[in-house]
Formats: sequence, structure tokens, C-alpha cells
Amino acid sequence: MGNTQGKELSPQMRERVLKLFAKFDVDGSKSIEKTETIKYWKSNFAKLNTEELFKSVDTDNSGTISEEEWLNFWTSVLRSGHTEEEISDELESIETGSSWCKFENLDKKG
Repeated sequence: MGNTQGKELSPQMRERVLKLFAKFDVDGSKSIEKTETIKYWKSNFAKLNTEELFKSVDTDNSGTISEEEWLNFWTSVLRSGHTEEEISDELESIETGSSWCKFENLDKKG
């Protein structure tokens, strides 16, 4: 795995991550609320996906996910040893309405 501490998302991956954030953030408030994620997933296990998403990403337990929390989450996925290709595959899966993937052993510090 090597040293992953200083790893940052590439500009292209950062843009892709923010585009997915915007798909959830339909009101443009720069934060994602549970009602928005439930609408996004519709009936595809929407409540379960939402709970898992918020457990993983809402690090301050505010009930909303900020852009910063969102970016920190995907950065921690990269730093935990996942590749940008794996992140890209997961983003594509979420974009097509598939379930939220729970990543294990993440450094929550971002």
C-alpha cells in the first residue's frame, strides 16, 4: 500500500465527487439532507442507503452532509488504500442508483 497519508484526490476525481454531491443536493444548499438522499434512491432501499451514507460521511452527526465532509470521506477512501479507479467505479454505481457501499477501515480524520 505504501504511504497513503498525504494522498489527495486528483482534480478530475474531486470534480467527479462534487458532481455526485450536486446530484444529491437538489436544493443547491451545499449540504445533503436525508430527505434528499431518500428521494435520490427512491424505493431502492432508500432509507437503508441513507442511514449507511450518513453513518459513513456525516462525521459531526449534524444530520446533514457538507461538501467538506463529502470530500473528506472520499479522500479517506483513497488514503485507506483504494484506488481512484475503485472510487470511480463506486461513484458510477451510485450515479446509476445502486446501493451505498460501506468502506471499511477508513481514517475518519480525512
